[in-house]
Amino acid sequence: MQIQRRSFLFFLLCVFFALPLHAETNVSGHYAGGRGNQVTIQLSVAAPPPAAFIVLQQLPAGVQLVNASPAPSGFNGRQVKWLFKHPHTGGTTISMQLSKPVAVNQLRGEIIFRHPKNGEMFKKRIK
Repeated sequence: MQIQRRSFLFFLLCVFFALPLHAETNVSGHYAGGRGNQVTIQLSVAAPPPAAFIVLQQLPAGVQLVNASPAPSGFNGRQVKWLFKHPHTGGTTISMQLSKPVAVNQLRGEIIFRHPKNGEMFKKRIK
Protein backbone atom coordinates (compact mmCIF):
# COMPACT_ATOMS: atom_id res chain seq x y z
CA MET A 1 0.00 0.00 0.00
CA GLN A 2 2.83 2.39 0.88
CA ILE A 3 4.54 1.77 -2.48
CA GLN A 4 1.31 2.46 -4.39
CA ARG A 5 0.82 5.72 -2.48
CA ARG A 6 4.38 6.85 -3.21
CA SER A 7 4.06 5.90 -6.88
CA PHE A 8 0.83 7.87 -7.14
CA LEU A 9 2.38 10.93 -5.47
CA PHE A 10 5.41 10.70 -7.76
CA PHE A 11 3.10 10.50 -10.79
CA LEU A 12 1.15 13.58 -9.63
CA LEU A 13 4.36 15.56 -9.13
CA CYS A 14 5.58 14.62 -12.63
CA VAL A 15 2.30 15.73 -14.17
CA PHE A 16 2.26 18.94 -12.12
CA PHE A 17 5.77 19.95 -13.22
CA ALA A 18 5.32 18.85 -16.84
CA LEU A 19 2.17 20.89 -17.47
CA PRO A 20 3.86 24.32 -17.36
CA LEU A 21 6.41 23.21 -19.97
CA HIS A 22 3.62 22.58 -22.45
CA ALA A 23 1.62 25.65 -21.51
CA GLU A 24 4.39 28.26 -21.60
CA THR A 25 5.81 27.95 -25.09
CA ASN A 26 3.34 28.12 -27.89
CA VAL A 27 3.42 29.16 -31.51
CA SER A 28 0.01 29.30 -33.10
CA GLY A 29 -1.50 30.63 -36.26
CA HIS A 30 -4.80 31.37 -37.90
CA TYR A 31 -5.95 32.49 -41.30
CA ALA A 32 -7.04 36.09 -41.02
CA GLY A 33 -8.77 35.76 -44.37
CA GLY A 34 -8.27 38.18 -47.14
CA ARG A 35 -9.88 39.44 -50.28
CA GLY A 36 -9.82 37.63 -53.57
CA ASN A 37 -6.46 36.02 -54.03
CA GLN A 38 -4.85 37.64 -50.94
CA VAL A 39 -4.39 35.37 -47.89
CA THR A 40 -2.97 36.36 -44.50
CA ILE A 41 -1.67 34.08 -41.76
CA GLN A 42 -1.51 35.70 -38.33
CA LEU A 43 1.14 34.05 -36.12
CA SER A 44 1.46 34.37 -32.36
CA VAL A 45 4.58 33.43 -30.35
CA ALA A 46 4.30 32.99 -26.58
CA ALA A 47 7.15 33.18 -24.04
CA PRO A 48 9.61 31.68 -23.91
CA PRO A 49 9.91 31.58 -27.70
CA PRO A 50 11.46 28.56 -29.41
CA ALA A 51 14.86 28.95 -31.07
CA ALA A 52 13.13 28.69 -34.45
CA PHE A 53 9.88 27.57 -36.02
CA ILE A 54 8.75 26.48 -39.46
CA VAL A 55 5.49 27.35 -41.21
CA LEU A 56 4.42 24.93 -43.97
CA GLN A 57 1.55 25.98 -46.25
CA GLN A 58 -0.02 23.55 -48.70
CA LEU A 59 -1.50 25.12 -51.83
CA PRO A 60 -4.67 23.66 -53.34
CA ALA A 61 -4.36 21.96 -56.74
CA GLY A 62 -4.21 24.45 -59.58
CA VAL A 63 -3.22 27.38 -57.35
CA GLN A 64 0.19 29.02 -57.63
CA LEU A 65 2.00 31.35 -55.24
CA VAL A 66 2.47 34.71 -56.98
CA ASN A 67 4.07 36.68 -54.15
CA ALA A 68 4.66 36.38 -50.40
CA SER A 69 5.87 38.59 -47.59
CA PRO A 70 8.14 37.68 -45.95
CA ALA A 71 9.73 35.74 -48.79
CA PRO A 72 9.52 31.98 -48.27
CA SER A 73 12.63 29.95 -47.47
CA GLY A 74 11.47 27.12 -49.71
CA PHE A 75 8.88 26.34 -52.34
CA ASN A 76 8.25 23.16 -54.30
CA GLY A 77 5.12 24.04 -56.30
CA ARG A 78 2.50 22.75 -53.85
CA GLN A 79 4.14 23.53 -50.49
CA VAL A 80 5.53 26.85 -49.28
CA LYS A 81 7.93 26.94 -46.32
CA TRP A 82 9.01 29.77 -44.04
CA LEU A 83 11.75 29.44 -41.42
CA PHE A 84 11.67 31.94 -38.57
CA LYS A 85 14.98 31.94 -36.65
CA HIS A 86 15.31 33.55 -33.21
CA PRO A 87 11.68 34.74 -33.03
CA HIS A 88 10.52 37.23 -30.43
CA THR A 89 7.33 36.88 -28.45
CA GLY A 90 4.31 38.59 -29.95
CA GLY A 91 2.76 38.46 -33.36
CA THR A 92 3.86 38.39 -36.95
CA THR A 93 2.05 38.11 -40.26
CA ILE A 94 2.59 36.19 -43.48
CA SER A 95 0.88 37.65 -46.55
CA MET A 96 0.42 35.62 -49.72
CA GLN A 97 -0.87 36.53 -53.14
CA LEU A 98 -2.22 33.48 -54.96
CA SER A 99 -2.94 32.96 -58.64
CA LYS A 100 -6.68 32.65 -57.97
CA PRO A 101 -9.08 33.16 -55.06
CA VAL A 102 -9.09 30.39 -52.45
CA ALA A 103 -11.57 29.99 -49.59
CA VAL A 104 -9.91 29.83 -46.17
CA ASN A 105 -11.43 26.39 -45.54
CA GLN A 106 -9.43 25.06 -48.53
CA LEU A 107 -6.09 26.04 -46.96
CA ARG A 108 -3.98 23.59 -44.98
CA GLY A 109 -0.95 24.73 -43.05
CA GLU A 110 1.05 23.77 -39.99
CA ILE A 111 3.64 25.18 -37.62
CA ILE A 112 6.52 23.03 -36.38
CA PHE A 113 8.74 23.94 -33.45
CA ARG A 114 10.85 22.39 -30.70
CA HIS A 115 10.14 23.29 -27.08
CA PRO A 116 13.11 25.33 -25.75
CA LYS A 117 13.16 23.62 -22.34
CA ASN A 118 12.54 19.94 -22.99
CA GLY A 119 13.23 19.62 -26.74
CA GLU A 120 9.85 18.08 -27.51
CA MET A 121 8.66 18.62 -31.09
CA PHE A 122 5.26 20.22 -31.67
CA LYS A 123 3.16 20.33 -34.83
CA LYS A 124 0.20 22.67 -34.76
CA ARG A 125 -2.35 23.13 -37.48
CA ILE A 126 -3.07 26.67 -38.67
CA LYS A 127 -6.77 27.29 -38.11
